[in-house]
Amino acid sequence: MTFERRVRIESQADVIDTDTLASEETVTKEIDTSIATKPYPLLTPPPGSVVSTRMCIIQTNSAAGEVTVKFGQTDKLIYKIYCSKFYGNPAPHLNVTSIEGDYVVVDWSGVDTGAKIFVALTYKII
Repeated sequence: MTFERRVRIESQADVIDTDTLASEETVTKEIDTSIATKPYPLLTPPPGSVVSTRMCIIQTNSAAGEVTVKFGQTDKLIYKIYCSKFYGNPAPHLNVTSIEGDYVVVDWSGVDTGAKIFVALTYKII
């Protein structure tokens, strides 16, 4: 005699919302270095908040120099590219957190005259 037992647990299952993008934001900016001054303000959190990064992309048409995304108050590095080797590169899965009230800036040095820089930063305000 064969005994078969089936258990249905569908009604007991919980759904976990894993849509992280629903609670994250992204700021994008194209910076014309022939017009903009550095450090260029990219993101200022609301008072009493901190910024927790998730991803950063830097692209540039410069063949020389360096481009940095960092926290402006503490100089804490978020992401950087060396233009002589890479014109751009994404940095997924970042988790760099600021201190309360710190803001994010883009800085550059040694880039070609009139270079343009594109930055995308995904973050969460805590």
